[in-house]
Amino acid sequence: MSARRGVATAVAFAIAAFACAALAQTPPYPSRPIRLIIPVQPGSSTNDSIPRAFANYLSVAVGQTVVTDNRPGASGQIASETVAKSAPDGYTLLVGYTTTLGIGPAVHEKLPYDPDKDLVPVARLFVSSYVVAVNTMVPANTLKELIDLARAKPGQLHYASAGTGSTPHLCGELLKTMANINIVHIPYKASGSAMTALAGGEAQIGCQAAGTYVPLIKAGKMRALAVAAPQRLPTFADLPTSTEAGLPGYEVQSWTGYMAPAKTPPAILRRLYDELAKIIETPEMKNFILSQGAEPALMDSATFAAYIRTERVKWAKVVKAAGIQPN
Repeated sequence: MSARRGVATAVAFAIAAFACAALAQTPPYPSRPIRLIIPVQPGSSTNDSIPRAFANYLSVAVGQTVVTDNRPGASGQIASETVAKSAPDGYTLLVGYTTTLGIGPAVHEKLPYDPDKDLVPVARLFVSSYVVAVNTMVPANTLKELIDLARAKPGQLHYASAGTGSTPHLCGELLKTMANINIVHIPYKASGSAMTALAGGEAQIGCQAAGTYVPLIKAGKMRALAVAAPQRLPTFADLPTSTEAGLPGYEVQSWTGYMAPAKTPPAILRRLYDELAKIIETPEMKNFILSQGAEPALMDSATFAAYIRTERVKWAKVVKAAGIQPN
């Protein structure tokens, strides 16, 4: 019996020694490139430009390349599913935002991933107020003029979005409900396609994060009418708020952050958060975020998780009020 115990003890010591040796050989995180998957087209919105800028700074901070990988389509579901099914080792991250995490569960009954069980927040990074804009051929210079035009031509004006269930879609639906107008939704596969359609006149109306419109407005292809927010934006200081434009209460704001696969070690999540928190405090990053029409809005993993749950409840009510049927 004692011999057996001796053998068992020896085996136990051998296993422990092997585990310790393996642990000692595990390289510190990160020891290889990190992949950041972005659910929108390159250059199409602040959900690409700002997270990409963070990735560049993060590369320097952690001493490893952060490779950006754009995978647009299906209102962010393709990118989200890819990350949700990746190894939880901190080497595959996701740009998560309102459409994929807040609105998606209310619009899509059968998502290919569970936002709660398959993904975990790393940090919220910024928020963006939405702006209502029109193609320059539309004879409306104010939000009131657009509403009057829509009432005079029910069903004849079209608004573009990045797909059914996207934040731009809900922004348009909320405008329809609150202004009591009949405008027709045209869903595109991605935000870049929606912007191209709007700039080319295929659609007349758009509702997107403020920074998305800056290049098109400067190019003379779009006209901003109002910001769906309680205060004016530094990027569009002359643009009236929805209340000033005659539609009080019409407010749409999106939020964006980094996500990781569920079961990613807390130590890795903390390391990433700490680095991102340092980056967002730099004057360069703050100024860049503001230049994109957004605002810095840092949250840690636990706070962001609770915030996302609250947002889902809010957007589910908007989906129901707009009569959008889950699909």
